[in-house]
Amino acid sequence: MKNLKYFALITCIFLLGNFKVEAQACQIQLHECINSKSPEGNLQSSPGKEVNDFRISEGEHALRMYIKIVMNDDQKINAKNKVQLIVTKIEGGNEVEIHQWAWYTPSKNETLSTDCYFPEGEITLKIVDADNHQQIYATRKIIIKHKPAKAGSGNADFPYDRTKFKIWTCKNIDDNWKPIQPVSKIKVGECIQLFFESQDLIKNLGSMRWGIYRLKSDGSEEYVNQKDQGIGQLDFWRRLSYEECDEFRVAGIYRIYIASKDDADAYFAVNSKNYFAKADLIVE
Repeated sequence: MKNLKYFALITCIFLLGNFKVEAQACQIQLHECINSKSPEGNLQSSPGKEVNDFRISEGEHALRMYIKIVMNDDQKINAKNKVQLIVTKIEGGNEVEIHQWAWYTPSKNETLSTDCYFPEGEITLKIVDADNHQQIYATRKIIIKHKPAKAGSGNADFPYDRTKFKIWTCKNIDDNWKPIQPVSKIKVGECIQLFFESQDLIKNLGSMRWGIYRLKSDGSEEYVNQKDQGIGQLDFWRRLSYEECDEFRVAGIYRIYIASKDDADAYFAVNSKNYFAKADLIVE
């Protein structure tokens, strides 16, 4: 019996000593995304420090990260043509694809990289054979959390404080970005300057969208028109304006909104959810 126990112990040690967890062929690293400008003035990104706590900063819609795919064992990556990074999110219990990139099959010691925005939620990143998604070379799951909006924003889903935003309707704007002759009433067909101003710097979200609506007698809003306006190469900005001469040719009360183009598209209207500010204008 003693010899039997000894044999079992030796067998167990042998098995444990030879058991190895199958390592992933590559490693998915997530880093801070550092913005800079090329000599030509174009925005470019590079990796900062590696992160493992994923939180969307206050005032931003998503978390931008730099992704590095580091080869652990390139011999295990046997894709015929390309490898692919697929990013999915759990929505309503279902896995929904939100991003994908592809590269030619990497060589030894090669590091693949890209950057993108990640929304709040449960995210999965996979490196697969682009022609056979069942062949998985690496996977990583992360949880991205959103910091709560400041009090006074009026919308827990909107990560800004609306009390710091204002739309001016005015005759003009001076060289110091001050509204000249702010007005709440104009004549039919008269031109007016629409001027959005923020007390804080806002991250460049791409194009912004102005939305113009006319109030009906029951208080509901009737769509008139919308116009997109880009921010250019600025990383952060505070003010945006344009002169409107075409949309106020019928007497009534008009309501003007401003939102990011992406949010307006996502929620199917400038006035539906994540608008930055609104203002009313009486046309007589």
